[in-house]
Amino acid sequence: MTPTILPVSRGWSSLLSRMKLRKCRVVGEAPTVLGRVWIHGPGEIRVGHRVVLDGRVAPIELHAMRGGSILLGDDVVIEGGASLEALQSITIGAGARLGTFCKVMDNQHHPLRGNRHERPASVPLVVEAGVTVGSRAILLPGTHVQQGATVAPGTVISRRIPPAVTVGGSPPRVIRREVAG
Repeated sequence: MTPTILPVSRGWSSLLSRMKLRKCRVVGEAPTVLGRVWIHGPGEIRVGHRVVLDGRVAPIELHAMRGGSILLGDDVVIEGGASLEALQSITIGAGARLGTFCKVMDNQHHPLRGNRHERPASVPLVVEAGVTVGSRAILLPGTHVQQGATVAPGTVISRRIPPAVTVGGSPPRVIRREVAG
């Protein structure tokens, strides 16, 4: 009897996840949404296959503003409290993982100096395949974290990070290089 109940349970879970992602333009196969996800804004959100959004600790925010897009590649995992805000473009590559309470944004919404009512230009943000971003890390406009890199918890990034390194600290610096083997 258990084999017939298990597929029904999986089907129900998948249906519930798809309902939570109904505001997304595209949703791939087998999404998993745990807890709460807040999806808003008139922009475009695309979710790849087998994406996991785990909002049990705190809600996850996906906010694509008018003309903006958020692309989550296959097998991406986003943990609770993470917030992604796109005025132009945020791309999260296949197999990437964003830790709890990460902030990812392609626009700072106001300049740090001068007229604070003037909105600066957005700069696309890219997190390539296999990247791990630690909890409470902040990825600012223009960030490009290359394949296989790791961003330590609490690190603030606003530049290109080379592949297969671990960055951390303030200001961020390479603290470990992965050895090919």
